[in-house]
Amino acid sequence: MSMSPEWHPAIAVSELSPDGVHPAIVGQHKLIVLRADGQAVAYRDACPHEGFPMSKNAERQDFVLVCNKHLWEFEAATGEYISRTPRPECNLKRYPTREVNGMVEVDISAVPLT
Repeated sequence: MSMSPEWHPAIAVSELSPDGVHPAIVGQHKLIVLRADGQAVAYRDACPHEGFPMSKNAERQDFVLVCNKHLWEFEAATGEYISRTPRPECNLKRYPTREVNGMVEVDISAVPLT
């Protein structure tokens, strides 16, 4: 059974800096929103390693998002964990986004809370 999308505004497009990591809360979902490869992307605000908030521990280094807690690195545009061996269970949890009337909207039905 698929859920229908639940689009909710997360942040104004004008607030997204080209190299920033922006915290956002949509309902009970804590997110980070950033601009990568020219589009807005949203991820759960938790490093998959030990759950530390990316909004407090992450920094952008060009096309890489680094969790400074234990130096895990992710591709900013995809959330994919950067490793010699593919480890999809270590990727950031990504939410679908769209831009509507100057706002970045996030589909919170796409990724479960837990």
